[in-house]
Amino acid sequence: MSSKKSSEVAWNSDTIYALGLHRTLTRLLGIWPIENRKYFVICQTTFGSISQLMVVIIYIIGLITKGNCGTIIDFVDAITLISVSTLSVLKFIPLHLNRGSMSLIVDSAIEDWKHIENKKLREIMLKYAYKGRLVFIVQMCGSYTTIVPLIFGNLPNPGVINHEKSVNNMTSLFRNIPIGPNCWFPSSASGNIYLAFYFLVILHLIILCTGYIGIDVYIFGIAMHVCGQFELLYDHLVNLNGDENYNDLRVKIRKLTKRHCHLLMLANEFENTFNLIILLQVAVNGFIICFSGILLIWGLQAGSTELIIASMIRIYLLYFQLFIYSYVGENLTTQAEKLQVAVYNCSWYKMPPSLVHDLTFIMMRNNYSFHLTAGKIYDMNISNFQNLIKTMFSYFSVIRLMFE
Repeated sequence: MSSKKSSEVAWNSDTIYALGLHRTLTRLLGIWPIENRKYFVICQTTFGSISQLMVVIIYIIGLITKGNCGTIIDFVDAITLISVSTLSVLKFIPLHLNRGSMSLIVDSAIEDWKHIENKKLREIMLKYAYKGRLVFIVQMCGSYTTIVPLIFGNLPNPGVINHEKSVNNMTSLFRNIPIGPNCWFPSSASGNIYLAFYFLVILHLIILCTGYIGIDVYIFGIAMHVCGQFELLYDHLVNLNGDENYNDLRVKIRKLTKRHCHLLMLANEFENTFNLIILLQVAVNGFIICFSGILLIWGLQAGSTELIIASMIRIYLLYFQLFIYSYVGENLTTQAEKLQVAVYNCSWYKMPPSLVHDLTFIMMRNNYSFHLTAGKIYDMNISNFQNLIKTMFSYFSVIRLMFE
């Protein structure tokens, strides 16, 4: 089915339940793959990218020219903002370059929800759709919640300037900004320029939360659907009845073999689309976790409760983000590999040798296991996630010894 036709198909209630939130979000971001409004999509992406890069450039200039002139927490927040904002913009590139692949996957998902054979299979699909919706709601609500204290804790004060004595008894003048050291914004700027910058940063934070976390939950939701389709295929294979009519059974096996090839193709298209995004995510998260680990140890040494809590929350959130990718990779690999078990558990021993030979093609294809990777370098699964945690904590131990 073409993208144009798919976009015109009326969605049923199950399709809306499974994909509705992801469609709404990705349309806002301009990355819904079966969207026909090409120029509008380009304008959306351009606006979002420029608004983020403007703030990134301003903060980089502040970092270079003024350095750490505020509190250490404000400084770390600014470094984190620069890193994740840059990554957020970069995440859009593979999605646009691989728009055809994502269109293929989404088209297939829409078709899957249109043709549900029975109640049992529908329940399996809804189970995975529920996981996608749950992660979507929790992650998006959590991300927007994080910017609330940044705004209300640093309300704009265009007519009021905070005075602070420096070491040489000179008076420094600062205005509140939502995130980062207040001293990075020039105190000589007019109130109108200050308000424009303040609300630009707020807009940036909203777009950042929508894009940075939104792409993650989009990846998770699509991956859960593919996992659900592998489980449906497992159910079909394990319930093959060797006592059925030869011709009917042959048609079923041929259909299931084609379905297996189709799902493996979708999984590979998924991996090819997102492996670069995952690599960038692992690299940026690793950098911020290491940086936050140093601050955590520093806070423990200095007895700074605020610094300890801020560092622990940041490390936890970044690890959770990596866990989501690892969970997706683990599930895709497991669901693809266990089809061999399904073939073995069906009543193949009652089938004619020619049909058994057809089943071996499915088992042989599974000898080449599927893995979701970070840039074709690092397999994303629970085992490697645990190894990553161990490596980071070993790094923290070395840093702690250096502090002592």
